[in-house]
Amino acid sequence: MIVKTKLIFSTEVKDTEYWTDLPFIPRINEWLNVIDILKKEELVAIWQSAQNWSGIHGTVQSVEYRRDDKDYYVEIYVWCED
Repeated sequence: MIVKTKLIFSTEVKDTEYWTDLPFIPRINEWLNVIDILKKEELVAIWQSAQNWSGIHGTVQSVEYRRDDKDYYVEIYVWCED
């Protein structure tokens, strides 16, 4: 099952949002391989705002189920600092 997903990648400096479709829903405190999800330029933008980040994975801080006007989606907050 593919799930409409709003990913919020957070660093000490800023939060960046991306929409995607994920075939799974990660759990809190799991690592998420960010390098497998984002394009290179998107990854670089997050890496540049981080204080200390490897650029490979982030830690899932929260998973919330939300609804907009049309559909349900999952909002995942990912911490991108090592």
